[in-house]
Amino acid sequence: MLKSAFRAVLIFTALAVSTTAFAGASTFQNSCSNITFAYVNNQAAVQAVCLKADGTANSSTLVITGISNQQGKLVQGSGASTFQSSCGNIQITANASGVTLSALCRNSSGASGQTSLPLSGIGNNNGNLSY
Repeated sequence: MLKSAFRAVLIFTALAVSTTAFAGASTFQNSCSNITFAYVNNQAAVQAVCLKADGTANSSTLVITGISNQQGKLVQGSGASTFQSSCGNIQITANASGVTLSALCRNSSGASGQTSLPLSGIGNNNGNLSY
């Protein structure tokens, strides 16, 4: 009986972990095209043309939140994104499995290096990009 209960707890824990990891993945790339990086009032944003429920296309822009440059590496946090003030050559790439933000970012000594970070939790809500 104890072995059976332990197995049930392990299975439940594994399901919870895998569901949590999957829930954070961006899905908008599966129904949007022309996905690019953009500036909106000096804020970093993702721009795309997304399909609405009725099949028509809608141009949409979403300000990217919570990303900073920590010693030349893109890091996900909270609040407004600040990476764009110390990074250049900023690009967004997308495929069926995910979306990646890439940039050339400076560290405190002034050296620049290539870095990337998955963009998580962005969806297409009836033609509009949303978190």
